[in-house]
Amino acid sequence: MSLKNKPVQEVTFSLANLRKVDFKSGQSFHSKGFLPFRDLPRLVDEIQQKDPEFDVIQKGVYWEILTWADEQANQMQEYRFSIHLSFAYPLECQRCLNNYEEEMQFTSQFLLQDTEEAVENFPLEIDHEDALLNSHQFDLIELFEDEVLLSLPLIPKHRIEQCRPEIILAPGIVNQSDSSPIAIEPISSAENPFLGLKKLKFDA
Repeated sequence: MSLKNKPVQEVTFSLANLRKVDFKSGQSFHSKGFLPFRDLPRLVDEIQQKDPEFDVIQKGVYWEILTWADEQANQMQEYRFSIHLSFAYPLECQRCLNNYEEEMQFTSQFLLQDTEEAVENFPLEIDHEDALLNSHQFDLIELFEDEVLLSLPLIPKHRIEQCRPEIILAPGIVNQSDSSPIAIEPISSAENPFLGLKKLKFDA
C-alpha cells in the first residue's frame, strides 16, 4: 500500500456527515466513533423485533475508517478505504431458543470505482475487498448497516458450554434446563390418523 502524498488527517464526523462523506475529494483521512443502535434504522428495527428489552441507546457499533490512495504503474491512483466494526448483537440460539448477545468484530476493505459498470464487473475471485461506487455524498451509515447484517450468523448458537438445549429423554418426559420434567400428553387415536391405518393393516 502506498499512501497518497497528502497526509492522513484525523476527522470527526457528526451523525449527519456520516451520510454524505465526500470520497471524491481525494483526501486521506482516519476517523472513529460510536453509534448507538437507535441511530441505525434498519438495525434497530431488526433488534426490537427479536428482543424488545435490548438497550438500543447504550449499546451500538464502534466504528473506525481509514482511506488511502494506491499509486498504479500508469500513474493513476486507486482510492480505497477500510472499516472496522465491533458490537454486541442480540440473537436467538437455535439449540435452546434462548436470547443471547453475540460479540462480533471484523474489518472490510473497499475499492472506490467511478462507474456502476466498473463496480458490476469487479472480479468475484477477489475476496479481500469489494468495489463500491465513488461519490461526493457517500452514505457510511447505510454501509455500516449492510456490513453488520451480512456478518450475522445464519444459524446462531451459544458456545456449547453456555447452552443447554431441551433433550427428550423418554416418551412423555422432556428435560428442561433449570426446570422440572414436564409430561407430554399422548396423542389420542382420534388425533392420530396413522393409528387407524395401522389397525386396518392387522385386520386385513
